[in-house]
Amino acid sequence: METEDRGWGGLYRAGGIALIVAGIPVLVTLPIIPMIIPSLAPASVPLIVAGIPVLVTLPIIPMIIPSLAPASVPAGLDSIHSQSVLYGATWDLYLVSDLLYLIPFAARYVVLRLHHRVAALIALIFNSLFVTIDVAVDIPLRLSLISLSNAYTAANPAGQGAYIATAQLAMDLANITALIATFVQFSAVILVSYAMLRETPFRRSAAYVGIVGGIVALLFIPTFVLGSPLSGLFNLAGFVLLFIWSVMVGWTLYRLR
Repeated sequence: METEDRGWGGLYRAGGIALIVAGIPVLVTLPIIPMIIPSLAPASVPLIVAGIPVLVTLPIIPMIIPSLAPASVPAGLDSIHSQSVLYGATWDLYLVSDLLYLIPFAARYVVLRLHHRVAALIALIFNSLFVTIDVAVDIPLRLSLISLSNAYTAANPAGQGAYIATAQLAMDLANITALIATFVQFSAVILVSYAMLRETPFRRSAAYVGIVGGIVALLFIPTFVLGSPLSGLFNLAGFVLLFIWSVMVGWTLYRLR
């Protein structure tokens, strides 16, 4: 499959590989997503976008579920403290994985810019904003809970209240940040998928999967805010479709020359 920009072959292949790998974590996180419902909101997992190292986390995900979705803030701090190495390593891997999404969106902008420059550019900006929010705000907040859990465990009962309040604030901010990240990430997916509809290299089926998946994932936001148990279902379905979309589009990008 060829395009008019032969000199971008390396970017296309890198973008294709990065996108396929970035979709892999969906399979790993499927058992977790249904657990992340409003009743567990104090430390609900944000939109998890992992990448190359995600396969390494497969055996440890079940071990850190209590710290990802605790029934209470103290329970979450206790769990994080007892599994601080695993918890920290997992979020570090997610940090690396988020960065992978920068490559495929740049590659798709190059492919789509001739006929769909505006939509492709907005999608590129939104995806970059998503990565920035996740890397600069959400993940650091999650990692800050490690030091808070250590301080909480070391403190006497009278002094633990302050650490619980601080951890609650960090978790709440992380959850709000995750909702914003969800919006910009899947808005980018919808926009770029719409631009792909009439672009020859991409399959229309892949574009439709991206549009439907993005809409389904965005429904997570209002249902989560309203406290509906459907939020977990929308999150789960959105991630499944995101994985399918990532593989379909990633393979197309990889084959471009």
